[in-house]
This record gives sequence, structure tokens and C-alpha cells, in this order.
Amino acid sequence: MSEDALIEEMAKRCSGLAKDRHLLVIQDTSSFNLNTHYYRLKKDSGLGPIEDNFNLGFFMHASLVMDAFTENVLGFSDVQIWNRVYDDPERRNKTKYIPIEDKESFKWISSCEKTKEKFAKASSITFVEDRDGDIYEQFARVHDYKTHLVVRSRKDRRLAEGSKLYTTLHHETICGSYQINITADPRNKKTNRRAVLNVRYKKVALKKPDYCLNKSISSIMELNAVEAVEKDYTGRDKICWRLLTTHTVNGFEDAMNIIECYRKRWYIEQMFRLLKKQGFEMESSELESGWAIRKLAVLVLNATLRILQLMHTSDEENAQSIDEVFTKQEQQCLLQIKKQQEGKTSKLSNPYKEKSLIWAKWIIARLGGWKGYKSQRAPGPITLKRGLDNFTQIYNGWCLALELYEDVGTQ
Repeated sequence: MSEDALIEEMAKRCSGLAKDRHLLVIQDTSSFNLNTHYYRLKKDSGLGPIEDNFNLGFFMHASLVMDAFTENVLGFSDVQIWNRVYDDPERRNKTKYIPIEDKESFKWISSCEKTKEKFAKASSITFVEDRDGDIYEQFARVHDYKTHLVVRSRKDRRLAEGSKLYTTLHHETICGSYQINITADPRNKKTNRRAVLNVRYKKVALKKPDYCLNKSISSIMELNAVEAVEKDYTGRDKICWRLLTTHTVNGFEDAMNIIECYRKRWYIEQMFRLLKKQGFEMESSELESGWAIRKLAVLVLNATLRILQLMHTSDEENAQSIDEVFTKQEQQCLLQIKKQQEGKTSKLSNPYKEKSLIWAKWIIARLGGWKGYKSQRAPGPITLKRGLDNFTQIYNGWCLALELYEDVGTQ
């Protein structure tokens, strides 16, 4: 199957879960660096220079879909994969004044438009993006009565009245504060700290950039801006988030909702980490064809999705349904495996409701080497990945045995 067919099937499967739901669609781009196998790879097989214009690889832009209220991970609404075919250090300067449709950055708008079309039955969609998604045309083209954006500001934009965005926000009155724990990297000789963040918000009117060539787009764009800045800290890693949104912001609670939307970006960062490094190690693939590696990356996305779903499930009432992760036949197989994985004591029995997702997580974790004791640390992504690998092999054999049994029964 082609890349496009695999991606279309993923989006179709996800769209079936979206009806009447309020969705967060988290977009991000990552590059796959395959330079460690430079001399093995076929250079004309879907590969090209990546960010530094030197290493060989390809790019993936993914749109991860979540339920906005429960944070259940549902799937992918769109995935774009491409490679650059030129080696031009002045590429950015040359593409500044061309139509957005001809720029690489059109991926943000394209993914939004495809998602809106495929997920039309959703109650609402909020796209969450990092700095690269701060594109004037995107706010103009994507936003409608049930589609919104939460995007981290990339630059200090000009406002219609002549001032600058960051200065205007900074002069607003603090509407409230909140605290978060920051886990530091000991390799950088930093210590953990508890950060206090001051929150401000303001309705602003952005001025249309000179390089925006689309004359049909308004010269002024009204948005809401939210700022969260760490108080009484001067380190280089000081937290400073400035977010632009089409959602209405009328107070501290609304501003905090926008900040919480943006903080959920870590789901897609975790997804790429599992795909590229920790877990599936796609950048270490020894396949010789770039086309094959790209297709494999799409296939592995499904397994990565399952790991995310298992990692973030719980035994709460609004936990994700097992039917959204495992088929009925897979659930039957899990039921048989459970009998083998449980011990003779109550401490080694699966404590969760049968055929719930956390019940399945317990079984998969046991297959991955987890001991099953409550005193143990919860199973991590590598344990779950190993467990899913083992489950896939068992399930394939189980299906084969069922087919053979049915064939014998008909003879």
C-alpha cells in the first residue's frame, strides 16, 4: 500500500470516534535523521537534506487527535511526509514573498483543512500548535464557529494601533497566578524548582504582515493573547509562554483553559520520542530505501498510538473504552492471556474490571516483563512497547490456531 493509503486509513479510523466530541488536534513537525546509514541508503528514494541542510532524512508533520475533556488519545487526523530535494542555504529568504500554498509552512493550514473536512461531525475542534504554526493566513482561513486555534507566538507582531504585541501584553494587569513543578536536568547542573507563573490576557488586533500576498485576507485580525511568565526567576530556562487564540478569553479561568490546551502539546512530543528514539528507534532503521522507511514510520504510528493510549488510561469512570484501542477478537485473546499472567496470590491478580482498558494495560505490561506488584513503579513506555510486541506475536498465532480449528471442524 502507498503512504497516502495508509494515512487515509488511519484518519478514517479516527474520524469514526469523533462524532459529537470536542476535539484537541495537536500538530507538530519532526525530522528523521538517517545520516548514520548514509552510505547504505539510496539517496533518490524519498530522502533529502533536513534542517541543517547536511544530514540525510525526511520530515513528518502529524496531527494527533484527543478528546478535549477526557484527554483520551483517539488517533491521527492527518500525517504529511516529505523530503527536500535541494541544497540551498538561502531557501528561507527566497521563499518569504511567495504564496503560502507554495511554502513548506502550508502544511499547518493543509492539515487543518483536511481535518475539518474529515471530522465535520465533531462538536468542535481546537488546533494546538507551537511557534512554527504562528501564521497570519492560518488564523484567517481555519477559524470558524466551531473551529479554533491555540498557537504559541513566534515573534513580536505589530498591532493595528502601532504598538507591539509583547509590550502591550506586558503592560496588562496580572489577572492571576498558578504554580507548577519544574523537573531539572541534572546534567545541566540545575535543580528542581517550584515556579510561580503570572498570567495576563488581552484582546488584540494584529496587523497583516507585508509578506502576506493574499489580498482577500483582512488587513486586521482580532485575536485573544494570553501570557504566562515565571515570577522572580532570571535563568535562561525561564518560562514565558505567549499564546494567540481564537477562543474567547474574559478572565483568569478562560486564560488558564488556553494555557492547559497548550500544555497538552507534550503528548505529541512524547509520541515522536517513542517513534524516533525511545522505543521504536526509527532513526536506526537499516532498510536501504527511504520510501520503505517512510512507510514503516506510518505503520509504526499505530503501535505508538496504542502505547500512548495505554500509558494514559486509568480506572476512572471517564477512562477510554477498550473498544477504541483493541478489537473484539483481540480482547478475547487478552482474556485467555490473562489466565496465564495471573499468579496464585491476590497480589498477582489483575485488580481491574474485565475488558476495561486499564485491565488490558495490566496484561500487556505483564507480557512486557512487569512484575505486577502495586509496590512497583507503574509500567513505562518501553515495558508497554515490549508487551505489545509480544502480544502481537501471540495474537497472530492465536488467530492462526482458530482458523485451523475452523477448517478441521468443516471437514
